Amino acid sequence: NQQMSPWVKAETEKLNQLLLRCRMQITRIQTFILPVLEFSNNLMKILILGLGGYLLLKQQLTLGEITAFLSYSVLLALPLMQLGRVATIYQRGMVSIESVQTILNAEIPQQDVAYLSKPEVNGLKGRTLSVRNLNFSYKGDDRLILNNISFDIPAGKKVGVLGSIGAGKTTLVNCLNHHLDVPAGSIFLGDKDVTTFARKDLRRYIKTVTQDPYLFSATVEENISFGSGDAETANAQVDEVLELSQLAGDVSRFEKGDQTLVGEKGIMLSGGQKQRLSIARALLKPSDLIIMDDVLSAVDYETERKILQGLFVRVKKQSALVVSHRVSALEYMDEIIVFKEGKLIAKGSHEALLKTCPYYYETWQLQQNETEAEAC
Repeated sequence: NQQMSPWVKAETEKLNQLLLRCRMQITRIQTFILPVLEFSNNLMKILILGLGGYLLLKQQLTLGEITAFLSYSVLLALPLMQLGRVATIYQRGMVSIESVQTILNAEIPQQDVAYLSKPEVNGLKGRTLSVRNLNFSYKGDDRLILNNISFDIPAGKKVGVLGSIGAGKTTLVNCLNHHLDVPAGSIFLGDKDVTTFARKDLRRYIKTVTQDPYLFSATVEENISFGSGDAETANAQVDEVLELSQLAGDVSRFEKGDQTLVGEKGIMLSGGQKQRLSIARALLKPSDLIIMDDVLSAVDYETERKILQGLFVRVKKQSALVVSHRVSALEYMDEIIVFKEGKLIAKGSHEALLKTCPYYYETWQLQQNETEAEAC
């Protein structure tokens, strides 16, 4: 995202410098210690042969004893060579430990330990998510990525967000689920400001499906039921959510079905299969609001339509926020919000926006032409 460039550059430079220091230490070991160890091994053999030959001529050593010394030097050579590898692994291990310590030693914000009581938790169910005059900019960048955004998502309402790349759609999603620190008084769940209670409590009501989901090196079933809490109930519903996410057909062709290992980060799956698997995971356990951040970008239009139909059947009483740059993915929404350069320029139904918003109409017409061209 070009709008995040100053922050991204600073973070990338910090990581690059850490990587450079680690690589330089490893390079010093590989270019100095390893050759020294190898040279020492060869020097040892030369000394044994030279000094041993001299002592043999003096009749102070036998030929068998010299051979024994050479054998001992060969046996000693391998452990010496392994010292270099141990030093290299040690340096890499120290970098990994530093990364882990960064996470373990991270300061937990005070609000994230201020958990709601059970009556407060129950009182927030079915409430409207409201955004009021939201402004947001990334650290180190004075430019507003989101500029004076306001809208509501009542219980059961399906809302779409349309915008081009860099319009601020993903930033909005990360503000709604409080992955980013938003200004107080900008986002409310019911009448409660989301900045006043723990993110863990907020996750009870909002589930987010990202365009680049993280999958574990486990089975399809285990990845879907991850985090569901009740494992037995979750496993019983896996087939249902696979059907809703249009992944059942693909899974049935796997040799081991839903017991197939997907590999680290889902390496055994295609991009579309990963996205549909993440949708199945989100559909498994109900939540008040499900956010889908451009998760249908890797599937075709027909699969996209079937997934959305299945989604709306499953979450009929729940709210949904579908973010996309495809108009076809948002046609059936109750309301569509149109973003352009971080500003909310229009909102309304699909039919109304075609008549009142030139930007929406142009986007729809362009995508219609692309679809017709692909069909031909």
